[in-house]
Amino acid sequence: MSIELWSLFAVFGVMLFSVLAQGTYLDLRAGIPYVLSSRAEPPPNHGPLGARLDRNVRNQVEGLALFLPLVLISATSGISNGWTETAALTYAGSRAAYVPSYAFDLVPVRTLVWAAGLASLFAFAWGLTTGALSA
Repeated sequence: MSIELWSLFAVFGVMLFSVLAQGTYLDLRAGIPYVLSSRAEPPPNHGPLGARLDRNVRNQVEGLALFLPLVLISATSGISNGWTETAALTYAGSRAAYVPSYAFDLVPVRTLVWAAGLASLFAFAWGLTTGALSA
């Protein structure tokens, strides 16, 4: 399996952890009756950490929607080079670092980690482009 696909697997793990952390925190703060309800109302006693965990999950989903097509293009076209590998590893690392930096409101670390992830998406696209042009 390529570095790019392993990175996607790592990002899946980060996403799974994010969802589990959010759900566990919601269980602890709002209680099982709320969790089993229709959730038509905002959770009681959600607090700032709960709100940050919610936003983290949304951000992870948005990031995955940008990363996944790049990995699929890489895998299906057979393009893998230093740019795509480094970018994929950087993206996976930035997603993993984003969770605690967002959850614990580590400003400006959170923004720097997010920016590194975004830059790695551009680097990945560059690697795909140059790989396709040299083929």
